[in-house]
Amino acid sequence: MIDVSPASLAPVEPSLVDVHAGLGTRLVANVRASALALDIVVVSGVALALGLIRLGAPSLWVDEAFTALATHSSFEYTITFDQYHTLYDSSVRLWAFFAGTSEWALRLPSVLGAMLSCGLVVVLGRRLVSRWAALASGLFLATSPFVVKWSQQARGYTLVLALSLAAMLLLLRALERGSRGAWLIYGLVFSAVIVWHPVSGLVLVPAHVALVAPRRRSALPHCLVAAAVIFAVAVPWAATIAMRTSGEDAAISWLKFPTPAIAVHALLDVSGVAGLGVLLALIGLWVLRRAGKVDLAVWLGIWAFTPFVVALLVSTIRPIYLDRYLVTAAPAFALLAGVAVTGVGSRMRAAILGAVVIATSAGLLQLYAAADRGNWRGEDWKSAVNTVLERRSESDAIVVVPWWTNPAATYYRARVSDVSTADSIWVLVWSETGHELPRAERRPLGFGDHRLVEKLQFGWRVSAQHWKRER
Repeated sequence: MIDVSPASLAPVEPSLVDVHAGLGTRLVANVRASALALDIVVVSGVALALGLIRLGAPSLWVDEAFTALATHSSFEYTITFDQYHTLYDSSVRLWAFFAGTSEWALRLPSVLGAMLSCGLVVVLGRRLVSRWAALASGLFLATSPFVVKWSQQARGYTLVLALSLAAMLLLLRALERGSRGAWLIYGLVFSAVIVWHPVSGLVLVPAHVALVAPRRRSALPHCLVAAAVIFAVAVPWAATIAMRTSGEDAAISWLKFPTPAIAVHALLDVSGVAGLGVLLALIGLWVLRRAGKVDLAVWLGIWAFTPFVVALLVSTIRPIYLDRYLVTAAPAFALLAGVAVTGVGSRMRAAILGAVVIATSAGLLQLYAAADRGNWRGEDWKSAVNTVLERRSESDAIVVVPWWTNPAATYYRARVSDVSTADSIWVLVWSETGHELPRAERRPLGFGDHRLVEKLQFGWRVSAQHWKRER
């Protein structure tokens, strides 16, 4: 006889509950994963769309021309220690082998870097705050005129941004798991950030330290594995770069200590939303503090603002750029902006979103309009070289001043002479001041006795000058 008493059924009921609970847990997990994937697709799609607008239209500027030069330079040149962008140059060299070296092809990896960065911000925001704050953060980063601008340059700044976000996520993973393997992976990736660009990695150190310091007891001793990797790989590389780029002959030796106006402008640019990012960051910090998340507010505040302090301290020794090198601080501002928008009342939210839409649209329109003027750097090398080549019959040689801007002219197929004593010469001049070439500067280039007969301007930095020998 089958026993159907309650006692006989008691052991069965918990197992059914467990089955239903397991099914519910998996269902919730699948829904969350699907929502996360959808949010990543949305923000990545926005970043892709904004990055592709007129991507191949503007002329390459000098730094982008160095990227083009690296695609066909020797491997020894690519890995020299006096290059800031060894990993990037090596990557773009491989990319160009398949995609080519057109303006569009050289710039596309930066667009992909921006897409990846925006997706990673959504993942990070999900772990730190909420879905809607994470989605808003990704959209803020994707529409930031500063990020869009660098996503359209053949340089590695949006890629180092993506790498830095991966390092931050791996640091959180290492703190949660506490295993040597997790710390080893984090150490390798953060070392890659510093090797990719030493300054962009250096300015992140306070944020990483601030995340680990309160949890040092649980992080020890396995976190020493990451420290050992960083000190063995990244620190020697950064020190070598610092020594090789010091001195009067360094590429950025002409930079001066940033003025307060330059520092403020850089802060407004990096913070995003066409200058409103700082205000949104402060609102976000207030929202987090009101919600009792003081530790998160302190950490995001350190991540957002200390890079500027570190950069200014570094500039007292060797002045550096305060904009592109600080791109790794942009995600912190985006996360704080996302918190600000989702954490305030509906009336205030409407006012903030209205201001954001207006400011961002104006910033993006200004950026895209620069494509019609050659590029946002005021260096229309494409038009300058094409004009000179069309009028080549009027001269015997082409000279570029200063000499290190040669890659920009040669990319557009100008056959450049280092020195020329021809009677008639076209001179492509890169200058931030627009000053005339004095005789003392012209004489070593061979045309010290010539006179200027025509000057054509192509952006505010580049001019094509026709010089003829005086009779």
